[in-house]
Amino acid sequence: MGLVYHYCSLDTFVQIIKNKTIRLSDLDKTNDYMEKRWGIELLQEVLKKELENNSIQMDLQEDYWYSDDAHNHIEQLNNDINSYLKHQTLITCFSLEKDRLSQWRAYGQDGEGIAVGFNYDYIKRLLKGQEKILIDKVAYKKSEQEKRIRKKLFMPALQYMRNMFQREVVRCTDDFNIFFIEEFDCFCEVLDTATEQVFTFLKNPAFEEEKEVRIVYNTGICEEVDTHDLGRILNFQLKIGRKEELKLQSMQYQIKGNKLVAYADLNFENCITDGIIKEVVIGPKSKVSQSDVRQVLLSNGFNDDIGVKTSEASYQ
Repeated sequence: MGLVYHYCSLDTFVQIIKNKTIRLSDLDKTNDYMEKRWGIELLQEVLKKELENNSIQMDLQEDYWYSDDAHNHIEQLNNDINSYLKHQTLITCFSLEKDRLSQWRAYGQDGEGIAVGFNYDYIKRLLKGQEKILIDKVAYKKSEQEKRIRKKLFMPALQYMRNMFQREVVRCTDDFNIFFIEEFDCFCEVLDTATEQVFTFLKNPAFEEEKEVRIVYNTGICEEVDTHDLGRILNFQLKIGRKEELKLQSMQYQIKGNKLVAYADLNFENCITDGIIKEVVIGPKSKVSQSDVRQVLLSNGFNDDIGVKTSEASYQ
């Protein structure tokens, strides 16, 4: 059984336990300007390898007019990818590390907060097969990032193109290589939602010690969405699991500093006795006792088998 830890302030911990919710907030409102952008430079390199693996000969830099903003194949690909990445994405973050000093400092109220240990395997099982919301580990190593881009982005898109080639009764050529080049804009369009699902899980190797795990909600909100569709998306709710163990609530807004930040709460009240939370770790500078935490849990309907521990980190 794998656990992932959500480091938070003491106040946030009480809200999580009291409301039985995990909050997903707007990824674009974080302080890391490279969010969803890390790994973009790998696109051309990975695509070249994948084309070679499929015996497709194609010069991605050759002059080829798609639009005023795209005069070759790679420019078309980059434009489409960047367009998809402008879609609004909400996330919440965890760490595989349950008592990491850097995590306490950055996310756990400078050591006075709490780390809530969620059952990763349980959540992953519930979210399996969902298209709009998913959970996964963040990839930091270049080799793993290339693997994800290839497997989740380019391989399915290439298969789509082969299927389209086979279905076409009247086509410009019987040579798939030529067909692929001529229909490359279709290849780019197929990447759509998979783009967000890949790039929201790629980060700079400098952050590797965080060992981050994310729940990501692809809202579909972008500049092109009209008012009618926007209203529908903002009010969208999703029930997950046979017993509706998880419920994604409609989007709301909160004030953070001078920003309005979109969020959506993931409610888990229907599975609090199923072990969705397995452990709670009290921060190294916290004045809270294990007895305090246990009483908060029990008074809010949680089982008494949740482990409550105090950090072993030396930090005062």
